[in-house]
Amino acid sequence: MGLFKFEEGDKDKFFGRDNWIVELTDYLKQKNVLLLLGASGSGKSSLVQAGLIPKLKDNFGANKLVNLTFVPDVNPFESFYGCLLANRYKQYQAKLAQAVKEDTLIKVVEGLKNNSDLWFIFIDQFEELFTRTPKTERDIFIKSLVNLIENNNSLVKIVMTMRADFLDKLSPYPSLGKIHDQYSKMLTDMDESQLRLAIAEPAARNGVIFEKGLINQIIADFYEQAGSLPLLQYTLDLLWQKNHIQERVLNNKIYQEIGGVTGALEKQADKIYSQFNEQQRKAAEEIFLELISLEGEKAVSRRADKSSFEQEEMQGEVLYQLIDNRLLVSKGEDGKATVEVAHEELLRCWQVLQNLIREKEEIIVLRSRLYADAKQWDDLQKQDAVKASSELWGGSKLAKIVEFQKNNSLPNLEAVAIEFIKASISQAERQKNEKIRTARRIAAGSLVAVVISSSLGLMAWNKTKEAEYNQAESLGRYSLSLLNEHKNLEAFVEAIKAGKIQQKQQTYNKEVTNALQELLNRKSESNRLEGHKDFVTSVNFSPDGKTLVSGSDDKTIKLWNVETGQKLRTFYGHDGPVYSVNFSPDGKTLVSGSDDKTIKTIKIWNVETGQEIRTLKGHGGPVYSVNFSPDGKTLVSGSEDNTIKLWDVETGQEIRPLKGHDNLVNSVNFSPDGKTLVSGSWDKTIKLWDVETGQEIRTLKGHDSPVLSVNFSPDGKTLVSGSEDKTIKLWNVETGTEIRTLTGHNSPVNSVNFSPNGKTLVSGSLDKTIKLWNVETGKEILTLKGHDNAVWSVNFSPDGKTLVSGSWDNTIKLWNVETGKLWNGSTGQEIRTLKGHDFSVNSVNFSPDGKTLVSGSADNTIKLWNESTGKEIHTLKGHDGSYVISVNFSPDGKTLVSGSADKTIKLWNVETGQEIRTLKGHDSFVRSVNFSPDGKTLVSGSRDKTIKLWDVETGQEIRTLKGHDELVTSVNFSPDGKTLVSGSYDNTIKLWNVETGQEIRTLKGHDWFVKSVNFSPDGKTLVSGSYDKTIKLWNLGTDWGLSDLMGRSCDWVRVYLHNPNSDVREEDRGLCDGIGGKSSVSGF
Repeated sequence: MGLFKFEEGDKDKFFGRDNWIVELTDYLKQKNVLLLLGASGSGKSSLVQAGLIPKLKDNFGANKLVNLTFVPDVNPFESFYGCLLANRYKQYQAKLAQAVKEDTLIKVVEGLKNNSDLWFIFIDQFEELFTRTPKTERDIFIKSLVNLIENNNSLVKIVMTMRADFLDKLSPYPSLGKIHDQYSKMLTDMDESQLRLAIAEPAARNGVIFEKGLINQIIADFYEQAGSLPLLQYTLDLLWQKNHIQERVLNNKIYQEIGGVTGALEKQADKIYSQFNEQQRKAAEEIFLELISLEGEKAVSRRADKSSFEQEEMQGEVLYQLIDNRLLVSKGEDGKATVEVAHEELLRCWQVLQNLIREKEEIIVLRSRLYADAKQWDDLQKQDAVKASSELWGGSKLAKIVEFQKNNSLPNLEAVAIEFIKASISQAERQKNEKIRTARRIAAGSLVAVVISSSLGLMAWNKTKEAEYNQAESLGRYSLSLLNEHKNLEAFVEAIKAGKIQQKQQTYNKEVTNALQELLNRKSESNRLEGHKDFVTSVNFSPDGKTLVSGSDDKTIKLWNVETGQKLRTFYGHDGPVYSVNFSPDGKTLVSGSDDKTIKTIKIWNVETGQEIRTLKGHGGPVYSVNFSPDGKTLVSGSEDNTIKLWDVETGQEIRPLKGHDNLVNSVNFSPDGKTLVSGSWDKTIKLWDVETGQEIRTLKGHDSPVLSVNFSPDGKTLVSGSEDKTIKLWNVETGTEIRTLTGHNSPVNSVNFSPNGKTLVSGSLDKTIKLWNVETGKEILTLKGHDNAVWSVNFSPDGKTLVSGSWDNTIKLWNVETGKLWNGSTGQEIRTLKGHDFSVNSVNFSPDGKTLVSGSADNTIKLWNESTGKEIHTLKGHDGSYVISVNFSPDGKTLVSGSADKTIKLWNVETGQEIRTLKGHDSFVRSVNFSPDGKTLVSGSRDKTIKLWDVETGQEIRTLKGHDELVTSVNFSPDGKTLVSGSYDNTIKLWNVETGQEIRTLKGHDWFVKSVNFSPDGKTLVSGSYDKTIKLWNLGTDWGLSDLMGRSCDWVRVYLHNPNSDVREEDRGLCDGIGGKSSVSGF
């Protein structure tokens, strides 16, 4: 059986549930409806299929009982139709079931059922109505089902099985609530005698016995795994394989070898997975990702069309291997076949999947929401196209999904989701264009109105003020539209203009304030240097970080002051494009490589005077890359003539040529110790060379297209390469082996470089973006957008705080990339691991005295631990079959609070582990709970989008705070207890007045769900963590009024405004005069 459910044909193998079979059979003699509840893996479906149905057939007659079993899936009416076809009904008869109407089920029964037949309608996995079925079909099917139930036909038995942790889904449907109250039963766990029967009896029936003590061991292991029947079933199935039965005896040795109940499934899954090569593993991961959804904090299985995995040969091949090995199960006929994880137990116990879920949580969450919203949109399309358009995505959600699609992080999307994305993109484009047109029209109109009013005196003063107000508002909107076009600095200019109008009026305009705040939250570009008349091909900082050098296709080299953006001088001398420029280690000399018209040259220049020192000749083609050795005595150059040359800087003489590449050399660099050279070539290879001998050390192969850029890490142990194949690769210098491949760019990667500390990578691409990467993990940290053409060169400043980029849009941009780091207070070493939970741990916290730990888990329990010994003190149970999401201690450490998926909050006595009381009021999962500093008040945040305040002593609700548009993920009190902070899936953070419940302000800046928010101990700073992979600090020490926002904004753009080489209009250069003055900008 493996992980599969018992079917009707397995009745002779099904043991241990005799009492339940009798009880349910007797029950259905009295009643016509049964809602069988139980935990995932408790055996609900198997009990009905292999126990109840055969028993009813024995009692009623096999020929008279019509077994109509189906799962709701996307359309329960279609599922019922398929079930009728699979029985004895013709297509013209069964099509009655396809009508999505409230009377459909009654009509099917009246039209098809023979009077003497007993119809057994079994709706398995009833929870799919809430996880798979769109709302319209769900609502109509529920009404149709209730109508059939109320028809009360004694020869129509309706049985539904549902996971108990989905009970809250019945809340919006009072009729289902009544069915639950009248007709539900909860399937309990097997006791030891029933387990013994289920284990031993199938063997005994086949003349096989268990070695002494083995059954006891299996039962002990079963209880250690929290009574998981699927794991027990899978283990026994492996044990039963022919090669494991020795002389018709099942023995302990084989049991231990296969991993026992605690490890058999994972061991077998690992064995299957280990046989895959790298491409097959990637295909397997893509398949599993499509078959996993997140319900709250818990990973659950979802069904997908089998055909979606059969488009690519590799994926189709892996899919069938997973099915053959019973990790996946496929159902249905070709064309309509579906596939799903064989059992959710696999998600719980297989480390490979748990790691995948953690790593790809953002993608899983996004895809789950995408499918839900796409189905809702598709459903509304049939009724009201205008209403449907309101369901389409925009803003950061749409940007994120488009980014994932471009990176191929979302393969196998369902057709309706793809159409939804296309429709969302089209609508966003229309809205963006309309906003720009409107903003420009209003701004122009308002300005005309102001001019007419002031010059001709034809309008009253209040009309003038209204016109100015409108102008400020339109400028605020226009600035945000510029920001969304990645024109960061231009957006600041327009927003500051709007702010000055608002300051003049001494009024509050939300559009203006929001625009300034949004710009400060999302700022990245700090200055722009313009002066080149053609593509900027190369940019580099001087060793002291104070000067920039740039080379261009306009045949010139320019020096720039980093602080002011002023052009220091222009070097003339090349008569062709300049492809590469670099400073010497002492900063006194420059080198440039060019495509001069006749003789291809390298030139050395004096930085202080701008004079050419000497010209080096020898290459037979354009020079694409030049660099100094670390001691400044040697130059290396790479050329289109397929060679690398070493030169003596002092004499200008060629030392030696290095030959070996079969095509042009794009990039050359010295190792930090100067002993090794690296070169990247159009021949798709990277070569390492011994500088002293000129001998090739090794060739690194892996890129599928030309290598455009190569560089050593600061410690010389790692290489990075960027390629036309759109990838970045990290290599071990000593062994020449590839460490990892970084993907994310949508076009060739032109330039790659390490940060000075070696922990971060920067890459520039033909896709117009710059990306920052974590070297250790290979994860993308940040994408910088703003260039209008290919980014050709990127580099860090010596202190690592600033980036410079040169682009084919003829500009040089400076970017502030300082990042915050969190460090462990002492050693950073792991102290110990606490084990005891059977599923993922959602929340952990220390007691105020630091001696006790509390943990809340998806295994529905809370555990208290001794911090010094790691021993478990108590296990607290009480949440109704639902996982615990948040746990916290009271300030005195005597009380615990827990929030759960069962929609309740519970207070517990820490010393005794006893429950004190339960607080009810939320309509969905409670995601976050916390005590006020005085311990008298509780705050809770919920999936129902609300925040509630509670009196701890009485358990009474004080008030409900509403304002978030999506579920609330995190809530916390300020240290003085007067302010609340909340984070939400609507990407915002809100501050609230505890006494009044009024919203104080909304903080925007995250591009994706806000997962966690907290105050600093002094209450002046907020920290927030988000799915957008960033941690943000927010300064609350000021009133965040308009003057503060204007000051911060002006401090950011002041250098840009006064930079004579920027594209600022002359009338705007004095825009910030007298405003700001480097006020604190922490939090950005």
